Order: sequence, then structure tokens, then C-alpha cells
Amino acid sequence: MRYPPVLAIGGLLAIAVAVTACRREPARAPVTETQSDAPPPPAAVGTLKARVVSWDVGFRPATETEWVARVVAEVRDAAAAGVDGLLFPELFAAGLAPYAPPSDRPCEFVTRRMHAAVLPAVKAAAAPTMLVCLGSYAHQEPGWPHAFNRAPVLLGGVWHFADKIHPTQGERIEDPPIRAGEVLPVFRFRGGNVAVAVCFSLEMPEVSAALKKEGVHLVLGPTATEDEDGVARILRSASARAVELGAAVLVAPLLGQQDDWKNVGAAALYLPAQKGIDHRPQESARRAHGIARDDFVIPWQALLDLRRQPVGKPETRPFLAEHPFRVERK
Repeated sequence: MRYPPVLAIGGLLAIAVAVTACRREPARAPVTETQSDAPPPPAAVGTLKARVVSWDVGFRPATETEWVARVVAEVRDAAAAGVDGLLFPELFAAGLAPYAPPSDRPCEFVTRRMHAAVLPAVKAAAAPTMLVCLGSYAHQEPGWPHAFNRAPVLLGGVWHFADKIHPTQGERIEDPPIRAGEVLPVFRFRGGNVAVAVCFSLEMPEVSAALKKEGVHLVLGPTATEDEDGVARILRSASARAVELGAAVLVAPLLGQQDDWKNVGAAALYLPAQKGIDHRPQESARRAHGIARDDFVIPWQALLDLRRQPVGKPETRPFLAEHPFRVERK
């Protein structure tokens, strides 16, 4: 995955991890709003209604207030529609950077505005029982030479945070360098376990192995990638995680252009390939710009029930199998 162009290229720091350089210049990408052509059927008992908001990083109204209001409108609309879980893309908050005063470091400005304006407003707009993963933003405190790629997660009316564990190779040399997170939190939600795997972390088998031990039921994947290769890595990895973990995996793509930073992607839901679950991939069309919503139905009770083998002949379930082994080179 590629992020905005560097503000200043520095040497590769030993401790440096993921990088997101926020931009100030106006973006020219056209912004339109779309919704999936065929909305899913009404949610049945034992299901969750999930919504993915694909966000255009080039969306730039006249004022910051209007930008925040547009985010809040998406959350309020989701609450009114009875959405249980809402997911925004990785680094969507880079859209705040063009409003930064010339004297401010863009990522410090984004951090301040997220905490002072965006997070309180989103919390007020969300339904009390909603799970909201507000994508991610470059979290940089005053004086820090680095930042964290931080995903805010609203659960039970309280904001939690999950830092991106894995930076890409390109992120490691941008400015400011984003230090890798050291903790992958797992949250309890509606009787199950939920984790956030930000973009490149979703592609990592060691993340899947760790989440398998935690019995995760839902993985939220906010993503940002610039080309079809990146889209393919994300979607194919997300599908694999669903099979390996016996979990639903939800993908939210960043779209649009900011300076020469371009994004493309598809919203998606993948489910485990187990009896009684419609595990056909659910993917939107590839999109390059615009703000779009895609609704999905997650068979939540069926996912919870997968942790118990049926009476009689057991089903092949990779997420329940574990056997120690060693590797020998011959």
C-alpha cells in the first residue's frame, strides 16, 4: 500500500514503523455518493447489519466544519438504518489535513481535530449499541518525531484505540514515520470477539495465527491501497482470514486522490466456508473515487455456534484444529 508522498525523506529509523504523511494541498478528485445497487434482505434473527463507508480522501468542502458534518451524517444515517457495525477506511481522516494552518504539522493538526471535533460528534451521533470503527488517522503528539496509524473504535459509548501493527516497506521511509503498534486488542461485542487489522496487518499470517488463539468472530479491515495489486492482496487475504478464523471479515477501502496519492478499492464481506453459511464472496465493484455505502448481513449467531462441533460426525473446521509440529530443513 502507498500513502501520501513524503514531506521529507529521512533515513530508515530502527524504531520506525508505518507512515502516513498528511497533505495540505487541495485535492481535485471528483466526489460522488453512491450506494450498493442491490441492498441485502432485512436482517434476520441472530444476524448483524454491517455497513462499510468507502470514503474519498479528496473530499474537500469549503470548511472543516462541513467535512466533520459529512462524517457525522454517515454515522447518524447508519444509526437510523439500524446498523450494528460501521466501518470507515484507513487514513480517511487525512482529509482534514488541508484545513491545517501553515504553521502546524499536518498530522498533529489531524490528531487535535479528531479528538476535539470528530470523535465527540461521532459518539453523539452513534446509536448506544453500535460498534463504530472510524477508519484510522495519523496520531502525532506535539514534539513526536513519529506517529501511529491509529484506529478509533467506539464500543459501549467509549472510544478505544488500535494501532496498526505492520507498516509497509514504503511507509517506513516517509515523514513522519509511524511507529508500529505493539498491542492488537480484541474487543467483546454481542457475545463474540472483534479485532481490527489495519490494511497491511490483514495480509499477515502471524496476525491470523494470533487471532485464532483468541477465537475471534469478526475482523474489521480498514484499508488504503493505490492499485489493483494492492486490492487483490487485501481481498484475497481477507478471504483467507475468514476461512482460517471461522470469522466474518469486513473490508473498507479508501478512495480518491490527494495530491499525487491515489486510492482504489472495493468494499467486501467474507464469511467462513462452513455448512449452513452462504460463503460466496460479497464484493462491491472496484471504485476509484466517491463516497459510497455498502450494507452486509453477518450471520452472527451462526459464527458464534461454529465454536461448538455438531453432535455426531464433526465438521472440518481449521479454526478449531491445533497440533504442534516442527520444521526441518532437508
